Amino acid sequence: MRKINRQIICMLALGLVLIPSVQPRAFAQDAVVSYQSFYDNLAPYGQWVYDPAYGNVWVPNVEPGFRPYATEGHWAMTEYGNMWVSESPWGWACYHYGRWTYNSYYGWIWIPGHEWAPAWVSWRSGGGYYGWAPMGPGYRPGGVYEYPDNYWVFVGPEYLYHPHVYSYYEPSRTNIYISHSSYITETYEDHGSHTSYYYGPRREVIERESHRPVEVYRVSSASAPGESHVSGGSVSVYRPAINRETATSARPANVVTATHPVGRPERFSDERTQPAFHQEMHNQNPAGNNHNTGRPEPPTYQQQPGRGVPEQHTQPMQQEHVQQPAQREQERPAQGRPQEVAPREQERPAQGRPQQYQQPQPQGRSQQYQQPQEREPQRSQPRPQAQPQPRPQHRPQPAPRPQHQGPVREEKRK
Repeated sequence: MRKINRQIICMLALGLVLIPSVQPRAFAQDAVVSYQSFYDNLAPYGQWVYDPAYGNVWVPNVEPGFRPYATEGHWAMTEYGNMWVSESPWGWACYHYGRWTYNSYYGWIWIPGHEWAPAWVSWRSGGGYYGWAPMGPGYRPGGVYEYPDNYWVFVGPEYLYHPHVYSYYEPSRTNIYISHSSYITETYEDHGSHTSYYYGPRREVIERESHRPVEVYRVSSASAPGESHVSGGSVSVYRPAINRETATSARPANVVTATHPVGRPERFSDERTQPAFHQEMHNQNPAGNNHNTGRPEPPTYQQQPGRGVPEQHTQPMQQEHVQQPAQREQERPAQGRPQEVAPREQERPAQGRPQQYQQPQPQGRSQQYQQPQEREPQRSQPRPQAQPQPRPQHRPQPAPRPQHQGPVREEKRK
């Protein structure tokens, strides 16, 4: 009996050890950094702006049409819930810390924060679709917050984890999806960091509605800031613990004062144009504008002025293609190209050509194609002279011959 009781006790103890391992684990954030890590690592990809209400905020230099948690990334189901896997080198910070808002002058703005989460978004479901929208500043799960309607992105469950999820979004039907859906209020709370966020749709629900299996990835910590990587059943992302006490002591190396207050979130502009702030910053510092470079200067940016690329990269190309044709047109009279054509045409009679080729008009090479039209009237003029016109008048003259031959024959008969 004692052996049986010991076996039962060991099995119960083993079960108590295994049960917590099934539940979501706490975040493993070994490294602790200050807000200065945000300021230094994000500076090459945007501009830091000091706002009286929100402090130091970051305006990314991105392509027109950019939307946080929509473009340049995709969703993945992880052990901590639905996680946004970013393709941007600054995504480790702006998609897992802080909040997003939109301003018509600045565009999309990121407000730093110290709490890490797979994604700071709100979720909706209904009518066979799932939608999400970035959380605004000061908003926490469980509160009441009204988003502009076009902040939401809705897709079907079969496309939720697609690598190009944004291509299946239908903006014209957003209002319909909102009216036929409701908030997903299920949250996840990490007991280690005391962080609470929205978990999003469950794996089993997506599998049932999409009729497809959903892979659950592990989240591993990267050693340095950079893009997120998915490989071997895990998502690698840089996720240090942020020392919240450094929010007031850390400073960006390059920061400008906000000329327009950020204020409350405004409606997102669907027009694919750069906000006025990006153009203003480029005009103030067109050369060496390090804070407005966006991504690490791909070759396509050299042909797109107004996005932080120094003008010295674009002006030589424009001068080469614009000024050279003008110089060539100016050089043509000096080179005497029309005079080159005339001597050649004048030499043709000496070569035994017909004289009808002696009257070219030396106005350029394009006149050669008009010469066949001028030769036709010259050929048609001598043709009436070569064919005598009085021939039809002589044809009726042989007709009276029988009249003269008749009397002659009669005289012979007499």
